[in-house]
Amino acid sequence: MRTVASGLWWRVAYRRAVTSAFRTVPLYREVWALSGRTDPVLVPGRTGVDGGAVRSSVVRGRLADLVPLAGGAAVVDPTRGLDHVRSLGGFGRDAEPEVVAPDELARAGGKRGVLRDPLLGFLGASRSCGEWHLDWPRVYARATGGGLAVTLLAHRSPMLVDVLVCDGVAGEVVACPVHGTPVVRT
Repeated sequence: MRTVASGLWWRVAYRRAVTSAFRTVPLYREVWALSGRTDPVLVPGRTGVDGGAVRSSVVRGRLADLVPLAGGAAVVDPTRGLDHVRSLGGFGRDAEPEVVAPDELARAGGKRGVLRDPLLGFLGASRSCGEWHLDWPRVYARATGGGLAVTLLAHRSPMLVDVLVCDGVAGEVVACPVHGTPVVRT
């Protein structure tokens, strides 16, 4: 069960990623300085479009601008997070769970599988409770006016912060009534 302390850690890790991205990543510095963002507000008086979230189509076209100034790779790993979400969903290492995209969650019903965005990689998995759980130590998600925005907390280059999954999938992030960890509902 997730504790209050782990929930606070999740939020602090997200705010740290946002602050770091604003300081060191050209794309976020440009977008958030010009139009702003919310939660956290980085430029007073500017709230931004979609709370500062960036469409995945924009991110895909500007991967080089997502490399921190200190350097790093501009390549996205399509299998990022697979081992973690397999474990989260209780799938064995050799299992081939069904892959569900965030924009298909509403139609997924009670399916068992893993949640994967083409750009962000593997984000979570369904569990026995029927909910789609985020890999919360590594993935942060929040609802914005443009849809669900995801931040990869442990991924340093390219830095993927507040990216709208599938260019905008409406949904919410709530605590699982059984496990107490964050789940995504669309």
